[in-house]
Amino acid sequence: MKYDKPVWQIMHDCAGALPEVFRYEQVRDWFDQHYPDVNEATIRAHLIGLTEGGRTKHVQFAQRAPLFRRVARGEYRSIPLAERGEDPHGDVRAGSSLTLASVVPSSNPATDSAVSDRAVHPDGVTKAGHRSAANLDAATRPATDAPVRDADIPDIVLLGSVGERVNVPAPAKEVFRDVSFQLSRVNAELSGSEWFVLSAEHGLLAPDEWVSPDSRTLAEMDPDYRIVWASWVVARLQSLTGSLEGMHVRLDAPDAFIDPLFADLQNVGAVVSAGSIASTARTFSRGAPASSEPVASGTTRADDLVKEKVATPLFLTTIEAAEVAPVVPLHVDNPASLHLSDLQHAVPLSELASLPDLPGLYGWFVDPVGARDLNRCLLLPVRSGLIFVGQVGGPSWQSLADPVLNLRDHVERIQLHGRARASTFRMTLATVLREYLRMSSLEDPRLTSWMTEHLSIAVWPSLESGELRNLEQQVVSELDPPLNVDHLPANEYRARLNQMRRALA
Repeated sequence: MKYDKPVWQIMHDCAGALPEVFRYEQVRDWFDQHYPDVNEATIRAHLIGLTEGGRTKHVQFAQRAPLFRRVARGEYRSIPLAERGEDPHGDVRAGSSLTLASVVPSSNPATDSAVSDRAVHPDGVTKAGHRSAANLDAATRPATDAPVRDADIPDIVLLGSVGERVNVPAPAKEVFRDVSFQLSRVNAELSGSEWFVLSAEHGLLAPDEWVSPDSRTLAEMDPDYRIVWASWVVARLQSLTGSLEGMHVRLDAPDAFIDPLFADLQNVGAVVSAGSIASTARTFSRGAPASSEPVASGTTRADDLVKEKVATPLFLTTIEAAEVAPVVPLHVDNPASLHLSDLQHAVPLSELASLPDLPGLYGWFVDPVGARDLNRCLLLPVRSGLIFVGQVGGPSWQSLADPVLNLRDHVERIQLHGRARASTFRMTLATVLREYLRMSSLEDPRLTSWMTEHLSIAVWPSLESGELRNLEQQVVSELDPPLNVDHLPANEYRARLNQMRRALA
């Protein structure tokens, strides 16, 4: 154990050393001085979980008496000793005969004191292999109305909408009337996360903050405005919640909100996930098809959607799964598309010798760190996974001048080690990463090093070279990789890439 007692007990020691009114940063500074091994996420979780009137953030707080009171947004006061109702050294709640020892009998006090600090798996077994107190039979646990919060539920949720709005001033949470926003709102409220509303004209709003509805959507704003808007939102969020380092921030909003915010939030150390609950819940989920259960006859009511949403909250998807799982629309049934969208079929660039010397399609994948580099440079949310699809050996202008017509040689000689202008994909990467990698030219070997570190590739060999061009267009149309630019409908990625290309011309 890194420290001599559970963190909730340490918080009692901390409370006695804090000023009358304090902020999270002062709690963190106290821990830095006395218990530097306790990380920020643990400190923040205990501060929120031990605050009076707040929803418990982790299961170990369900039986803890509150230690703090919130006096203003981001400001707290310690509850006087006589009112706390809990002895941090005896582990007994006032007015209760139940002790931790009566719930989890043990002859080892060290084991008892560490229960709350072990990670609990969904099946109720701790990493140390012991059954956790949180998952004992309900009959042996004291009843509590406090909701149990999943460890992967975000710390902060930012909601946005471009749907129907009221036409008079109202609290921010009531401005948007469309069902998708209200589903997101219900989910955020039930999760216990701190949440805010995004506004194109007002920036970041507390749910109960009264505002006039936006007259324009963020998608209608100039791109330069959106960049400034994102910085404004992140700065205000930090002023309200404190440091975002290590915090999980979820963006449930249209792309116009997500695009400028994603990189800015990552730049201040937040773990970011994003997606529209409305579209995700009804069309696809990450790595698994949507439910195919029959829908009762008649029109689906909004309250039915809310009930379904509460029953299976999207927040239960883990951060790790959201980072790496492929997002494949349900209508994709092309074998080539299914193969190229699956990360399990990709090989690292150190294993290019395993690629076939045949014509075919290829798909480039980026890891989470590389995706973070790309979205910082593009100011758009590039997620880890498939980012580009192409073909070699089929009819194209390149095949007329390029004698390299097989997958292995094309990837290694042209895309990985060739000239940027000889490869659409390498040229796109050079365009995006040139300043970030401090490339002296488009041919700078730094790009090859970055590709080797962060990319992998999957291939779909084919002897039908005459059909490759049509197959490529079908796969690209179905999977819509973010860095494919040519011959596709305009979107935010393509507009940004074309803008960066023109700057190099």
